[in-house]
Amino acid sequence: MTILRLPFKLVALPVALAVTIAKWVGVFLTSFAGVLFYILSGLCFVLAVLSYLMDIQTSAEAIRMLAIGFVAFILPFVAGWVIGVVDALSDSLWDFIRS
Repeated sequence: MTILRLPFKLVALPVALAVTIAKWVGVFLTSFAGVLFYILSGLCFVLAVLSYLMDIQTSAEAIRMLAIGFVAFILPFVAGWVIGVVDALSDSLWDFIRS
């Protein structure tokens, strides 16, 4: 049985390495982009609230800007979920190679 698995393990090794490197790059980019998106969402929130309170824009425009800020706030969490899926795939590939 071990002899039958050996070719599959040899094929899975470069795939596991590629997925692991993709995970590391994704974690770095997600962390960096997360900081930028949190700053952007905070600015959208502050601008929406202050411009509504000073009667610069209507409530509909303020709600649209708050929605943009909310989407910018949620995007790093979605990217983190995708990185979690890639991490689970990487772990399962390495477990198969070690078995």
